Amino acid sequence: SVTSACATLQSEKRMHRSRNSSILAWGYHRTTTTAAATLKSTSLLHHSTTTAFGYSTNNPRRNNSRRTYVSAPSILQSKLDGAPSRRPPSSNYHTTPTTLLSSTTHKDHDPPPLLDARTYMTDTTTTPNPKTIPTPKALSPSSAACFKACPQSYLFQYLFNIKQPTNQALAKGSMCHSALEKVFELEPMERTLENLQNLLRKVWAEKRLSTAYRPLFDYDTEEEEDGGGQSEPKRNREAERKWGMEGLRLLENYYELEDPRLVPRPNPIEREVWVNAKLTINPSLGVTGYAGRSNTTPTDDDLPSSDGNDAADPPGGDTFLVRGIVDRLDYVAAPPSPRSRRTTSPDDEMGVLRIIDYKTGKAPNFKYSPAMNEKIANDTTWQLKIYALLLREMMASTNSHRRQKASNLQNLSGEELRLLRLMYLTSSSETNGAAKYLDMDLGETQEERDRILQNVHGELADIWKNILRLVETQDPREFVHCDQKWCFCHTARARFVSGSVYTRP
Repeated sequence: SVTSACATLQSEKRMHRSRNSSILAWGYHRTTTTAAATLKSTSLLHHSTTTAFGYSTNNPRRNNSRRTYVSAPSILQSKLDGAPSRRPPSSNYHTTPTTLLSSTTHKDHDPPPLLDARTYMTDTTTTPNPKTIPTPKALSPSSAACFKACPQSYLFQYLFNIKQPTNQALAKGSMCHSALEKVFELEPMERTLENLQNLLRKVWAEKRLSTAYRPLFDYDTEEEEDGGGQSEPKRNREAERKWGMEGLRLLENYYELEDPRLVPRPNPIEREVWVNAKLTINPSLGVTGYAGRSNTTPTDDDLPSSDGNDAADPPGGDTFLVRGIVDRLDYVAAPPSPRSRRTTSPDDEMGVLRIIDYKTGKAPNFKYSPAMNEKIANDTTWQLKIYALLLREMMASTNSHRRQKASNLQNLSGEELRLLRLMYLTSSSETNGAAKYLDMDLGETQEERDRILQNVHGELADIWKNILRLVETQDPREFVHCDQKWCFCHTARARFVSGSVYTRP
């Protein structure tokens, strides 16, 4: 009964007040027997409050429904939470990120002493010639883009391992990504907007008091005591509620753009899948290398050999590892082509792979000259082109161990890799802007597609060589900074002794 449920709710509220005090609430919900619908109250008894994170008890659309509280069955918990992580162990030079910068600073604390970048990362294991700057082990789309934009920011984040403090925008993106991944674990007709938004509530309830996210909504100095005499930083509850509402609105925008109940099986064929490949320093020796030579068809020599490692070494020349995580892969019908009439019936339709990446920032505005608009489109899709290149190299490999890690891709080939899609969850600086697609077709023919990917391979090789060239100098002052006011380099540079890192005159 509602009376019994409310009594239990009040008891649980008193027991967990010190840990879960917040104005977040999981709301009242209709009685149901389906597993997905009970997701609505998965965290209800452990995160009880009086107002709603997303909708309130006086919502007129919900007033006429019978309300009760139910607990989520264990099978749903194991389904949503028990899956092993797809992320491999970190291979950074240092496994633990350096705690150098904090999102909050107590007013009574003295600032930490300045650091000397020339001795900050000295590795004594390399004596008699200790290394000040470590050699990176791999590139990722984000690290490559960081180096292109600001070498000094790359030095701080990826070589000195100084991570930016999590901010509200990054946290919102991470929570929305998690919800969009997990919604496809539900049966198609259970992928409702309400369940999708409750997935965001659930993942935030699990992580909101973690080390990474707790400072986002904690006041610096004010403390409150719970019933047991314990004190904890006071939460900025209104800010947390507003932030949560913005995340729910982004998911509503997504739902208006794409109804996940209508995504046909077996899509998505992959979600949050790691892709990696050892690319050759000489781009002409890679799988797509023939596209940069006079011949226009790949030969057996263009395919990488198998050596039993996680990423096989292509023949001929030095290599470097590039890896990243693809949000989603779909298998869809090939777009119609005015140049080719390959299909005469639905049974003859060609299928292609589409790489999808979710973006919680606003969609780019193509309001400039054709040349500038083309540059914006190329810049925004560059990360997806890297994923396409890595998948192309992986699919061409005969390494069964590597193919096994992306089991749903084992029956596909690089020839089917064609479409790119950025899915922006808002089109304005506010979350109430409509969601939009930004699609790109790599080309109708294999030669067209490989030519584009070959150019990306060349860009990555140049970035890798430039990074190694700067690392070899073992001088942090060789990594120049940018002029973008929002760049992390300006914040991190202030923590180092003047003259130990590059500063523009």
